[in-house]
Order: sequence, then C-alpha cells, then structure tokens
Amino acid sequence: MNLKTIEALLPSLLTDLDGRPGFWRGNRGEVPVYVLCDEEHNRLRLMAPIGELKELDPDFLALLLRANFDRALDAKFALRGEELWSLFVHPLSTLVSDDLGLFLDQVVTLVKNTGTTYASTDLVFGLDDEDEEALREYEAGGEEEEETD
Repeated sequence: MNLKTIEALLPSLLTDLDGRPGFWRGNRGEVPVYVLCDEEHNRLRLMAPIGELKELDPDFLALLLRANFDRALDAKFALRGEELWSLFVHPLSTLVSDDLGLFLDQVVTLVKNTGTTYASTDLVFGLDDEDEEALREYEAGGEEEEETD
C-alpha cells in the first residue's frame, strides 16, 4: 500500500472527504476520522476523536487499558493531552487494500462503544477464568512451594 492507493480508496470509504496526500479527514457514518500516512517512515494512522477527559480518573484509565487488552482488538484507546482517541497504527507497506475498511470500522466502533462495551468489534479476545488464574500465578512468581519438614 502507498499514498496513491490510499488516496484512491478513501472516497469509497469516507464521506465528506477533504485533505491532501498523507493527511485526510472524512466521516465514516457520523464519526469524523483522520487518516495520516507517511511513506518515508512506513506508517499509517487512522484516528477518531472520542472526547475530552475533564479529569484523569485512574479507575477509568485502568478500564481503558483493560479494554485495549481484550476488547479493542486492532483499534486502541489513546490519549493526546486530555483528548481521548480511537487509534489504529500499522506499517503502510504491508497493509492490504481490503483491510482498510475493516480497520476504519474498528476505529469507529470503538468510538461508538466507549461508555458501554469499550469494544471495537463483537469479539472479546480475553482470558477465561482458568487463564486469569494462570496469569495471577505467573505474576506472583509461580506457585508457592510447599514447605517440607
């Protein structure tokens, strides 16, 4: 994928499209989306604003980090100052044309689901109870050995 390919695809993926090669703004549904590309550094960034955080509540930030782990999938929550964003970053050269719309959908869905499921798709890629127990044991340094007399 390159700038010319992205530029050719975007009119079919976004409405109210405006911008220049490397930086575009448009809408996917009713969500504003920004597309940034840098061929020199081989990066693509899709991003959509979610809102401003009035205060940095540690419990809310922890919720966002947990969602990034198991519900946000390819799109992720990100902070820029006090602004909360839905963000997808990928190497530009290895992006497949057919996937661009899917990644835009994840970014938009994450915006829409913030405050409810905090998910970018219907898939929750998390740990079940057994996996959670194994992770806790790992974090604690493994199972404690029984003392022998």
